[in-house]
Amino acid sequence: MPRRRRGLLDRTCYHITHRCHQREFLLKFEIDRNKYLEILFRTKQRYKVDFLDYMITSNHVHLLIWSRAGQEIPRALQYVQGQFAQYYNQRKKRQGAFWRDRYHTTIIQSGYHLSRCLFYIDLNMVRAGAVDHPEKWKHCGYQELINARKRYRIINQRRLLQCLQIGGDPVSFMDWYRRTLEEKVKSIYRVRESYWTEAYAIGDEKWLKGIYKAFGFKNKKILQQNHTTPEKSELYEEQSSYFIEG
Repeated sequence: MPRRRRGLLDRTCYHITHRCHQREFLLKFEIDRNKYLEILFRTKQRYKVDFLDYMITSNHVHLLIWSRAGQEIPRALQYVQGQFAQYYNQRKKRQGAFWRDRYHTTIIQSGYHLSRCLFYIDLNMVRAGAVDHPEKWKHCGYQELINARKRYRIINQRRLLQCLQIGGDPVSFMDWYRRTLEEKVKSIYRVRESYWTEAYAIGDEKWLKGIYKAFGFKNKKILQQNHTTPEKSELYEEQSSYFIEG
């Protein structure tokens, strides 16, 4: 990812995606996905990053992260990757890389665009046909977002609400989140919107032009998204979304 002279942007949301080596299903066992969540919990205690959402699939992970200091994010991710790879290789008595190259980082504009990313992450295994509802996939942020999981919470809900720009009432958020998710589950298209995992940044056109300038992108286009799922929300007016191609 192109970097400014001073590094990653501060006080910004990032969608991180990372695949297993050679796209293998190295996370297919529940014991390993549980361990990954345990390491995420330790990471939030050790580093000044806020996890806003997560999804651990059988061959890749999604993390939605915010940090006051952008450079804290690579340090936190290095810890997660290193700790988990070491654990996995010891458990399986194997050697070699666990992760496929470097993780991909997509900058996400707060508010409406972040809400779309949130649901994109939570519906990952529904799109894949593994489950018909996020509640049936244990290793994602859903149980925390509806406040069903009380212990060992990874998501900073207060920070998430701030970044979504919807106020600080957790009960109202959970009500909105449940209703919106149910609507999306019923109407979901089995289409992968690749820009969420391949673009450099996603937001409105004006905001993206600022990102484009700040990071010194060259020969990259700002393109408009084609929404494949309904985007109406009682909390936001529907907006046009754009992305900087990867």
